[in-house]
Amino acid sequence: MQMKFKCIVLTLPVLFSMIASSMSDAAEKITVSYSSRTYAFLPAQVAVAKGFFNDENLDSLLIQMRSQVTVPALLSGEVNYTLSFGNIIAGAMQGMPFKILAVLTDKPLHHIVARPEIKTIADLRGKRIGAQRIGGSDQLAAEAILQAKGLDLKEVQFVTLGADEPVRAEMLRKGLVDAICVAPPGPNRLAREGFNVLGGPKDLKIGSPISAVAATDSRIKNSRDETKKVLRAVVRGLRFIHERKEEVIPIMVKWLNQTPDVARDSYDLILPSFSLDGGTVDKTFEFAIDARKATVKSDKPIPLSQVRDISLLREVQKELRLQ
Repeated sequence: MQMKFKCIVLTLPVLFSMIASSMSDAAEKITVSYSSRTYAFLPAQVAVAKGFFNDENLDSLLIQMRSQVTVPALLSGEVNYTLSFGNIIAGAMQGMPFKILAVLTDKPLHHIVARPEIKTIADLRGKRIGAQRIGGSDQLAAEAILQAKGLDLKEVQFVTLGADEPVRAEMLRKGLVDAICVAPPGPNRLAREGFNVLGGPKDLKIGSPISAVAATDSRIKNSRDETKKVLRAVVRGLRFIHERKEEVIPIMVKWLNQTPDVARDSYDLILPSFSLDGGTVDKTFEFAIDARKATVKSDKPIPLSQVRDISLLREVQKELRLQ
């Protein structure tokens, strides 16, 4: 009996050490919001599927959340990070304590698709382009593509349809509009029906992001190491998309419930939209700010430091040897 007691006493420090070690190794729980199950947020899903968050000792929960709810959810701490861009940069422009930390898509995923008789961007002069809403991501993408192709925006008419992409596509089929701006796999499907894809992200030198990694100022300040881990996982997801096509396609198939053929066709269309390393040029941010000034009812100069903080991203890029 005495020998057994001694044995137990001797092993207690070991047990306490194991428990303490287990507690210290417990993964940090984080919540990350995204607005819809689309290609725009694929890098984060790749990071989940390939275990990049796990590599950072992060227990990540991706939550689909309407973009209108994202702002109060971030402020309240209900979510820790978001992959939204438009509403976050608009909030930052209005003085809310948000920062964009990295971009996922530095160019829009959208493509302009027109009726069969319209062959080129120039043929859109005097035509109607359907948009979900004025100032929405599809309309901003259409404007960027038109300008890159040399068409004056005054030469087209944007029509607010207030509908999602499948409904807008049906309106195009019925001839209610002459063109729409949709993201893959929409362009593929419409092209097979005889409609013409007139332009997309590969035509743009200056983009208009639709997804990013963002957090509150307090999160960045108080959880800097954790924030850096999140960025590293997502940037690895971006690199994986660019470098491992055959491994990305099955993730697309599973996450978006697509056939392999649709995913493979879409991959080639979406690839030019994704940032190589989470970064983008200053002019992309400047375009995004200028495009939203009317929406936030401000004509004051807004410094980039008010809407972004790329200091951690630069550290991550250096560690991953992307600089």
